Amino acid sequence: MNELLIEVGQWFRGYQYQTAMAIVATVLVIFGNDINSVVRKLVAKQHFIVRCLTFVAVCAFGYGLLTIWLTKLLAQQLAAVPTNYVFPVILTIFMALGAYAQKHRHI
Repeated sequence: MNELLIEVGQWFRGYQYQTAMAIVATVLVIFGNDINSVVRKLVAKQHFIVRCLTFVAVCAFGYGLLTIWLTKLLAQQLAAVPTNYVFPVILTIFMALGAYAQKHRHI
C-alpha cells in the first residue's frame, strides 16, 4: 500500500502548483460570497463610483493577489509533505472543503 501511495504522490508532485491553485480556487469560491458581503456592508453608504471602484479592486486585484499568494504558500507547504502522504493530504483537504460546502449549502 505504501508503494502505491508513493507512486501516486510522485505523480501529484508534478502537478503540485496546479493542485494548490485548485484548492485555493475552491476556498475562494466557498468563501467569496462572505467576503463580498463584508465588503458590500463596508461601502454600502458610499458614492456609486467608490462602490464600483471597490468592487473592481476586490474582484480583480484582491482575489487575483490572494490566488497568487495563497497558491504559492500552499504549494510550498505541500512540498514539505512526505511523498507517501501527498495524496491522502490532498484528498482530505478536498473532502473537508466538500463537507464544509455541503454543510453550508454551497452545493
